[in-house]
Amino acid sequence: MVREQATEPAYDEAGGPDYLHLREAMEAAQNEYFEASRPLRRGEPAQTDVASAQARMVQLQADFDRTREQHAEFVQSARSAAARQYWSKRPIRGLPDTFFAEAPFAAPASRLARIHPVWWGGFFGRLQQALAFGHPAEGELLDRLPGLRKAATKKTLAAVIDEWRAEHNDQWGWYGEVHYRMLALRAAKKAACLTHWFNARAPGYLTSEARRFALQLDLAEHLAQVDPWIVPARHAQAALSEHGPN
Repeated sequence: MVREQATEPAYDEAGGPDYLHLREAMEAAQNEYFEASRPLRRGEPAQTDVASAQARMVQLQADFDRTREQHAEFVQSARSAAARQYWSKRPIRGLPDTFFAEAPFAAPASRLARIHPVWWGGFFGRLQQALAFGHPAEGELLDRLPGLRKAATKKTLAAVIDEWRAEHNDQWGWYGEVHYRMLALRAAKKAACLTHWFNARAPGYLTSEARRFALQLDLAEHLAQVDPWIVPARHAQAALSEHGPN
C-alpha cells in the first residue's frame, strides 16, 4: 500500500509538466473514443469518427506507456524509499504485549488468559523471548528454499536467494544479509523437536486432518468448561467453526 501510494507522485515528479500534459491528453482521447463508440440515439449525428478516435487513443496510450518505462528506475527507487521509511517506524521482530488483545472472546488464547493468568503470562513472556530475534520472513525463505536450490543452475544459491529477497525486501521490511545455511540447519533442528513434541502429546495431529480437528474440538470444549467467565457455553464445535482453531 505504501509503495502504491508513492508510485503516481513519483511519475509526476520524474516526468514533469510534459508527462502531466501527455496523461491529460491520453485521458481526453479515451473519453473521446468512448463517446464516439457509444450507440447513437435516433436522429443524433455522429460527432467523431470512431476509427480516428481509436487510432488517436491507441497512439497516446503507447506514448504514455513508453514515457512511464523511461522513468521506471526513478519510480522504483521512490517506492523502495517509501517502504524503507515505513518499516523504519515499525517493529518487525518480536510480539508486542497487545498481540492477543483483539482475540475473540472464545479463542483459546483469550480463555487461557482468563483461566490461568499466571501461567499465560509466563507462557507469553517465553513466546516473546523466542520471537525477539530473527525476522518473520525467514519462514517464507525456508518454504521457498527447495525451489530456489533447483533454480540455482547458472548462478550460486546465494546469488539466487539475494535476487529473490531483493524482489520482496520492501514488502517484508527485510533488509541486510541472511545466513541461509545456518537458518536452514536451525530450522531443521526446531522442526524435529516440534514434531517429536506433537507425536508424543497429540499423536496423529500432524498427519490426520480428522484427528487434528477432533483434538482442536476437545481443547475448545475443555476450555469452555473451565472458563471462569462463562455460563453454560455455546457448543464448542460452533465456536470452533466461527473462530477457527487459533
